[in-house]
Amino acid sequence: MIDPFAQRLLDFLDELGVRHSELRYRGGTDNKIFDLHQSVEIDGELFYWELSGYLPAKLLAVWTYPLLQVPEDKLAVMAEYVARANFACWHGYLEMEYTPGGRVGFSTSICCDGIEPGFAALRHWLHTSFWRTWEHAPFIRRVIAGELTPAEAIEASTEAARTTH
Repeated sequence: MIDPFAQRLLDFLDELGVRHSELRYRGGTDNKIFDLHQSVEIDGELFYWELSGYLPAKLLAVWTYPLLQVPEDKLAVMAEYVARANFACWHGYLEMEYTPGGRVGFSTSICCDGIEPGFAALRHWLHTSFWRTWEHAPFIRRVIAGELTPAEAIEASTEAARTTH
């Protein structure tokens, strides 16, 4: 029998039309009960996403990444960009694998312990991660290319967000 928490997520993915045939059920010491790894196209750009569920906290976490890697010589400036970007984040955060070829992406989580979140709340949680990753991707690329400093990229991304919201 499937855990009701996991079933709620499956129902949510069904409503969104997301394939979850690759949903892997796990056990083990990290209390992760399932994870899902997929790619999605947003405005012609591919993003990778990972969705995980944990018990007993009934925590859902999603990580979204643009399909790019940080070269070794750009790790320090990208870490500065991530730190600057996170200063203003109030829901989720950017994270970076500090290794050559590492990824930069956005993570959000939602705790469902004691509640059964509605699909609107789940949709907002999931879309926040995709939207924030999509929003930062062009500036991450420009920092990696050396076109902007991290401070300039954050200023440009802030200005872009002001004009689109």
